Amino acid sequence: MRPVNRSAVKFCRWLQQTRAWGDKIQAQEAGFALPLALGLGFVMAVLGVSMLMMAQSDRIASWQRKESNASLSLTEGGVARILAQFTAPNNAVLLNRNYDTINAKTGKTYLGPDGILNSGDETAQAIDEWTDYDPSNQPCHLQMGWGSPNFQTTGSIGSDGTYILRAYRYDPQQQQGTLLVESSANGQISGVLISISVAPDLDHFPGIVVSQNTRGAFDAGLFALRGREILGSKGNIYYNPDGSADSSLSDSAAPGDANRDDYLNAIWSTDDLDGADGDTVAGTIFACNVPPKLPTTAPGTNLGKITESQTIQGIGGKVPTLYQVEEIELDNEEVLQVDTTNGPVHIEVIDRGRDPELVITLRDRAKILNIRTDDQPVQVGDFRLLARGNSQINLYDQSCIQNAFLWFPYDELRLLTSGRGCPGDRNTNVEGVLWMEAILTAKNNPSNRSVNFLGGFNGTNYDDRIETGVTSGIAVPEDVSSLMDLLQYIDWPARYRFGKVQSWQHVRL
Repeated sequence: MRPVNRSAVKFCRWLQQTRAWGDKIQAQEAGFALPLALGLGFVMAVLGVSMLMMAQSDRIASWQRKESNASLSLTEGGVARILAQFTAPNNAVLLNRNYDTINAKTGKTYLGPDGILNSGDETAQAIDEWTDYDPSNQPCHLQMGWGSPNFQTTGSIGSDGTYILRAYRYDPQQQQGTLLVESSANGQISGVLISISVAPDLDHFPGIVVSQNTRGAFDAGLFALRGREILGSKGNIYYNPDGSADSSLSDSAAPGDANRDDYLNAIWSTDDLDGADGDTVAGTIFACNVPPKLPTTAPGTNLGKITESQTIQGIGGKVPTLYQVEEIELDNEEVLQVDTTNGPVHIEVIDRGRDPELVITLRDRAKILNIRTDDQPVQVGDFRLLARGNSQINLYDQSCIQNAFLWFPYDELRLLTSGRGCPGDRNTNVEGVLWMEAILTAKNNPSNRSVNFLGGFNGTNYDDRIETGVTSGIAVPEDVSSLMDLLQYIDWPARYRFGKVQSWQHVRL
């Protein structure tokens, strides 16, 4: 018998054990393979679905962006068409007026006075100063030949796109207009809020207006200049032809025009008949009646009768401080100072039914002055002197009213001075803007034409007053921007123009 090879036996046993371990590992791996395969399949499925969802989301977002951009482009197109309408003179007259419709979601106007969407100043009453406004038949507008406004607030672009002007607000102090335009296409609604600079062409600004008293029975609205000087490039005169020395005129005449003498004759300022020494008017003379329309104001502090020097102040910042007076009567060197450093001042004359209505009388070197104490230039619109009744102004000697806006549509200024009286080196007794019923001056000599205007006053006909060789008159300031808010109350044919875009905002409506 052969001896047993122990090494071979050990090797065989190790080999059997190794095979057994391999079979066990294979069995274990076989138990994990199915769950692993199922897990990997599920992950692949989720990734596939996610990729499909992401692709779909991208398509939807891309479509929404496309539609939104199309809607925004449509709105911008509507803005462009709306602004294009404002370039026509007949529609440009609307640029200083407001239009603000009701938002169906809020029940209030869209913008409100501040021109800001949903800022809290909106009202439940729509504002429409456009629809019934047609100044084309007013005499001064007839001269321009602009026609009636024909502004369209809605329109269409393309096959299914529409746009509509929801609101327009004008800020005269900022000289800014704000538009809210909405567009709709394929169920997409877009809005654009845009602010633009808006300013009138002031070449023919009404520095002096003498208009017919539409409230009474008198044929008033006279300007008897008689050679007194009207200074300043804004010293344009608007007078009522029916109350003039020549009612046939219906146009205008600038200095040097062939028909200038006819218009000087109409306002009693010729060389041979009225004692004038040539043409003393710096601006254009317009033969057209501009009706008065005073703005509504709240009552202010009653100062009673002012008969001595004093200073009254504005204290409201940009908001006017309101006062009332019953009478102003100053003489000698007395001065009423109106300090507008800390805010504008409005003084309204109380109508007490006087007969005669001598409400403001200045004699000797008495003055009413608009002043500032901060070295800033005085603004004529910061001091406003208004009268709603028969309230007459009489200036004598070397008196002065300086840097003031005078609105007396139912009575007149009688310029009976003997020489210049305002501070400075100009030949003036009044410096400011005057919108009156009439402006009358003393004769240079007894042989000049008489002006029979509602008889005399205080027992004396002003035509009997002679001031030989006196030419001191009125100066209209160059800067009248502080009066821009009042242009909506006077039917002067202001040609408004819009300029640069000051702000642009895409809004949700």
